[in-house]
Amino acid sequence: MNQHAIVIADQHGIIQLWNGGAEDLIGYSRDEAVGQKLDLVVPPEFRQQHWQGFGNAMSGDQAKSAGTFFDLPVRCRTGKTRTLRGQLHVLRSEANGPIGAMAIFTAA
Repeated sequence: MNQHAIVIADQHGIIQLWNGGAEDLIGYSRDEAVGQKLDLVVPPEFRQQHWQGFGNAMSGDQAKSAGTFFDLPVRCRTGKTRTLRGQLHVLRSEANGPIGAMAIFTAA
């Protein structure tokens, strides 16, 4: 599983889970990433678009790219932006309300 970066954030965009694959592909350790906002890995030029989409998903709107594969720019610990291939999934409570999001990435 370490060839796959798995990142889970709560409904506020705070990273809650960061696996070994995320450490390997993106460069931040688990201790550096967990508890940080997703801005840690969202390149500055994409943040407005990211937070608009994230906010829509957390308000209950269906994310357009949920479950489909796409290429996403990710800012690595080195400061460089890297393109990773992945999927986004909205995590839901038993009552079907959004409680967070999960991204699963591999090197593109």
